[in-house]
Amino acid sequence: MSNRKKPVIGITARVEKDQTYTLDPVYAKAILQSGGLPLIVPIVDEEDIPLLCERLDGLIVTGGGDINPTLYGEEPHPSLGAVYPGSDEYEKELITEFLKLDKPFIGMCRGLQMLNITLGGTNYQDLEAEFEGKLYQHLQLAMRTHRTHSVELEEDSRLYDIMGVKKFRVNSFHHQGVRDVSDKLRVAARAADGLVEALESDHHQFVMGIQWHPEEFALQDDQASINIFERFVDECLKDKYQNQ
Repeated sequence: MSNRKKPVIGITARVEKDQTYTLDPVYAKAILQSGGLPLIVPIVDEEDIPLLCERLDGLIVTGGGDINPTLYGEEPHPSLGAVYPGSDEYEKELITEFLKLDKPFIGMCRGLQMLNITLGGTNYQDLEAEFEGKLYQHLQLAMRTHRTHSVELEEDSRLYDIMGVKKFRVNSFHHQGVRDVSDKLRVAARAADGLVEALESDHHQFVMGIQWHPEEFALQDDQASINIFERFVDECLKDKYQNQ
């Protein structure tokens, strides 16, 4: 048995209409592979959110359904899909509390969009209907480990430092996306059509959002993707034990 200390990392699940929680196991597997202990985070009472966040060493907000546009002051577009307002509000509270505590955070796919919206940004409710300019395919029909479109990282970004590559192809499963970037975040990566693919905070220890799904590639021995989760777990570990 390993004596290595392991941080506890919360992972949000998709909440269905019947209040069933669903979560693709790849998120937890990527964390386990990198030395962390994953914990699926349920919806708790609002007054318990600070206690929950205090107990967690890191947080991943995952992919899922569409985001309620009232969160960023818009009316619903005709192409808006199913939304779960209670889940949106809960994730917003979780992110707000985690940023307040300055604990390590990653938003994956929809989680990237929730991070941006929580900090005052906005979304495209439907990329095909609202995106300005030529748009490439962002809702791929191929298997989840297929790399469909290219992404280019900013060389001065944390993500570039972690992954060690500048341009590569990613998987893509979204019809919504970041429109207006929060002034508290900066763009770390864009797709070839200009759509935001990664955001970072310069004001926190480790806060980023990623539009693609590196957890799929991390389990396929892709070192650049493995680096993301290993660095994240290391940051969570540092936060947990730096005073011990």
